[in-house]
Amino acid sequence: MSGTKQQWKKRVEIFRFIFSILMLEIKNPNEITKQAFEKTLFDNDQLKMIDYFAKHQSEIIAILSQNLSVDWTWERIPQTDKAILIAAFVEHKTTDLHRKIIIDQALVTIKHFSTPNSVKYINAILNKIIN
Repeated sequence: MSGTKQQWKKRVEIFRFIFSILMLEIKNPNEITKQAFEKTLFDNDQLKMIDYFAKHQSEIIAILSQNLSVDWTWERIPQTDKAILIAAFVEHKTTDLHRKIIIDQALVTIKHFSTPNSVKYINAILNKIIN
């Protein structure tokens, strides 16, 4: 598998993990970290991202919520879109990747897992918060 596809696969694993945490409504950072470390499929970079998410979950959601359009609330956004937004934000905070790469990869992921309508507003939100 090429390096680019392997990196995208790792991003999808993080997205799926965050999605499962959102669906299970787990808010306890210790439980999130415990579940992540029990999974053997995560590498050190992914565990760093999960650890950041666990420690800053409510702050991340607050930042994302503040950057929604006036007509939207965090609760209205589909869980898949929330997970992709969170994963991209966490990747931005824990890596030195260029913002365009993070946003482009999030848009590729959203095209695979959500609706075509999601691409536009996900792009707008990520452009606001990842600078």
